[in-house]
Amino acid sequence: GAGEPDRAGYLACIGGRAGLSGLSAERVRMEMLKLMTASGAAGSVVAMADGGLLQQIIGGVAYVGSLAAMIELERKLGLPSDAMRRLGALTVAVAEDARRVAARLRLSNAEAKALDAMADGWWYLASMDEAAAKRLLYRVGADAYRDRLMLAWACARDGERGDWRQMADLPQRWSAPRFPLKAADFIARGIAEGPALGHVLGIAEDAWLAA
Repeated sequence: GAGEPDRAGYLACIGGRAGLSGLSAERVRMEMLKLMTASGAAGSVVAMADGGLLQQIIGGVAYVGSLAAMIELERKLGLPSDAMRRLGALTVAVAEDARRVAARLRLSNAEAKALDAMADGWWYLASMDEAAAKRLLYRVGADAYRDRLMLAWACARDGERGDWRQMADLPQRWSAPRFPLKAADFIARGIAEGPALGHVLGIAEDAWLAA
């Protein structure tokens, strides 16, 4: 039938999957990132996983449901497709996953940093209140906040928080203020430059955020 050439090609890919090990990591990276933003990415990834191709590439569990959810979230929020955000949804459950995928695909430093930022405790976001969301937004910036929140949302199951959209819209509703103190303020009060100064600055910033 009309589908036979596709089926034949798919079976040929499965039969030749051992050849993936002969491809350069740079080539695999390029093709995977292209796939992440391609039309029909979710279905293609399911087919790759079913054929035993995907595990060889990422070296771990593939969360195909989370990828499909991430694609739908991008549509719902009016965001352009983003390869790293989708790759995170597909491959990341814990920080070690992000580091493994970054190494296997030879991601750039910026790409690896983005994937690691998404992975950093995303599961806590399912229970955070708005005050905690504001502290996170202040600390990591709008881009990392949005991507981590979207990963948590994509991985959420029915019955979890009902205000994901409100949390996702926080960067548009609220601009983080600047921390009003500087190192010079503490030096003027007799604290010498060095590790102690950084420690005191950190304590002051934590207290300011809590207030």
